[in-house]
Amino acid sequence: MNKSISLIIAFYNDILWLEMIFEQLKKQTFKDFEVVIADDGSREDVVQRIMQLKTEMPFPIQHVWHEDLGWRKDIILNKAVVASDADYLVFIDGDCLPHHKFLEEHWKYRQEGVVVAGRRVPLTKKITESLSVKSVADGVLSRITLQTLWAGIKKEERHAENIIRITSPLLRKLFLKQRTHGLLGCNFGMFKSDLLKVNGFDERYLIPATGEDTDLEARLNRIGIYAHVYKHVLTMFHKHHHRKKVDETANLEVLQYNKEHNISYTPWGIVKQAEN
Repeated sequence: MNKSISLIIAFYNDILWLEMIFEQLKKQTFKDFEVVIADDGSREDVVQRIMQLKTEMPFPIQHVWHEDLGWRKDIILNKAVVASDADYLVFIDGDCLPHHKFLEEHWKYRQEGVVVAGRRVPLTKKITESLSVKSVADGVLSRITLQTLWAGIKKEERHAENIIRITSPLLRKLFLKQRTHGLLGCNFGMFKSDLLKVNGFDERYLIPATGEDTDLEARLNRIGIYAHVYKHVLTMFHKHHHRKKVDETANLEVLQYNKEHNISYTPWGIVKQAEN
């Protein structure tokens, strides 16, 4: 039976973190979802563990895998979109942990012709290293607010204030400023039909750098689909790690090409040029 939400997780090899994600998914207040793992070429031992977890989790799991030929996140995401059974898609990364009301909030704010986007809470190095499957299962993420805010005050982490959740509908209406830009690949949701209007992700992005999220948002904007950003609502905790510096030239060239040619429906997406 089809579920209301397909939660698509961009994943590569970090099985411990995936198991912690699953612990958070067990806690979700919204239950009508499936998980689609968009696996960018994980090792055989990791794949075997995922197969085992599929039999243990209380929610359905699809595992979509391709060979490890380098960073090909957009390609595997497109394959996961095709495999997904729900009409509504929520995307997260495999180095993030969703708040227990994450899917409930995404479902609440869903809207055709709109991307529902959230922000991320940066976990400190100390918190990240202390996490385990057991501690997450025991609810540790509900006990790190003060520690995270203190790290923000000391300027150890940027955007630590994102951990503050506004739960009152009245306060949300009064204090949350509506932004219409800022799609983050680790925290957004949209109707599959809207994503297919731009042919999914552009598969020419082959470097984990500037471009793939920005490009999708830009192409959606060109057909009148904009992000509604809900800060302090769609809470996502993000693993602490240092981002490696890479040469972004190839990504920026693709981004510029799509801009100059006013491309919304990419020929390098789910449906390939030869199939058009």
